[in-house]
Amino acid sequence: MKFLQNLDEDIKRNLLAQLRNLWTHTSTAIEGNTLTLGETAFVLEEGLTVSGKPVEGSRRRYRACACD
Repeated sequence: MKFLQNLDEDIKRNLLAQLRNLWTHTSTAIEGNTLTLGETAFVLEEGLTVSGKPVEGSRRRYRACACD
């Protein structure tokens, strides 16, 4: 991604993580997922599910959407 090439590594890493989280959240929300953006980030970053939310297929769906 050309627009990232002159940024510090930590800024690149943070921007890409935010992009991944937003992209995944938006994509799964279209499919009816009820997780918030923060909950989506938690699932992606920690690999854990959110209490009180359905788990069915969530890990597979999030892995497929993650753009790492």
